[in-house]
Amino acid sequence: MTPANFLGLGWAATPAGLKAMEELGKLNHGSTSASNAMCNFLILNISSLQLIPVNVIAFRSQYGSVEPTAIVGAGIVATTISTVTAIIFCKMMDRKKTRRA
Repeated sequence: MTPANFLGLGWAATPAGLKAMEELGKLNHGSTSASNAMCNFLILNISSLQLIPVNVIAFRSQYGSVEPTAIVGAGIVATTISTVTAIIFCKMMDRKKTRRA
């Protein structure tokens, strides 16, 4: 994950994410299916742990919120839960795949 993800600017991380996925694809030796590393990267990128949800703060400020940064604590908790859930899911899928092999 890039610093842009941590700041809630996922759109700014898209070029770096695409480049990382290309590099992971090269390591996948031309296979048409995604590798575990590619799936893990995508899931962690989508879960998006955010320390400062800049976009939400900007929207709250734009629409006249008295305290636009009040969302920071809840945002950290919610994105931490989604990231931990993503990591657990990736580990479960990795174990499932290694059992089959």
